[in-house]
Amino acid sequence: METTKKHSAELLLETKSILGEGPVWDWKRQALFWVDIEGCMLHQYIPIGKKHQKWSFEHTLGAVAPTEKGNLLLALETALATFEPTSETVTQLTVLQNDRPEMRYNDGKVGPNGNFWIGSMHKQLAPNSGTLYRVDNRLNATQEISGTTISNGMAWSANHKLFYYIDTATQQVAQFSFDKSTSSITNRKIAFTIPKNFGAPDGMTIDDEGMLWIAHWGGNAVRRWNPKTGELLEKIELPAPNVTSCCFGGEGLNTLYITTARSGLNESQLNLFPLSGGLFTFQTRVKGTPIHYFKGS
Repeated sequence: METTKKHSAELLLETKSILGEGPVWDWKRQALFWVDIEGCMLHQYIPIGKKHQKWSFEHTLGAVAPTEKGNLLLALETALATFEPTSETVTQLTVLQNDRPEMRYNDGKVGPNGNFWIGSMHKQLAPNSGTLYRVDNRLNATQEISGTTISNGMAWSANHKLFYYIDTATQQVAQFSFDKSTSSITNRKIAFTIPKNFGAPDGMTIDDEGMLWIAHWGGNAVRRWNPKTGELLEKIELPAPNVTSCCFGGEGLNTLYITTARSGLNESQLNLFPLSGGLFTFQTRVKGTPIHYFKGS
């Protein structure tokens, strides 16, 4: 029985995203970006003025990451690309080009060294068919983890010595030693395992106390975990079963932005949880850590 401290998230935007995912707080712009992967949509929300903008794309859009040059890096289905929001210019890059229509990209983050980490996955969830890649500032891609099924949450410790990673199908959070000078990950071990009745672990972020906040697909919640002990610390409940990811944002980095999905729900479930696919928020007592910006292109 779960005896953890419980809270409730609040709806911010009723976007009805098919598969809302990958929120990232651009602290330079003071703006939130996230994607609707299956809806082929990029969203932006600026709290000052409560401005919400969105852009449509031709194919699935797995992830978005701000770059040092001021544009956005997108994990389109066909390849990585850059996007300039003001001019709406898309420039396809010659890295991670994908000619397999059964595959797409899913969840990506920029590491402490300015490299972009992005996972691939099979659209029908074929086991062990995906790869976690790392793309450096010269647009060279390296395979970091092969044989993944649903590549998802990533986070780095504050001292940049640990890398946490979720392959959703495993129900586990893996921990690696991270070498910032070489960007290498070694010494894989299992930090902790998520009970199946909590839902599957999806996207993830880390706070300034080193605790992991994990979205639970099928679990109506984001949960805060201690990766050193596997202890469950807090639970943020949502009126949506398929909670996909979360990130810290806002001026004080103490607003937790949470994405959800309508994908995977039948008509009766959507009637029960009509806010599914919306963007939610929760005010935390701890702060997040600011993102790193992609150093390439």
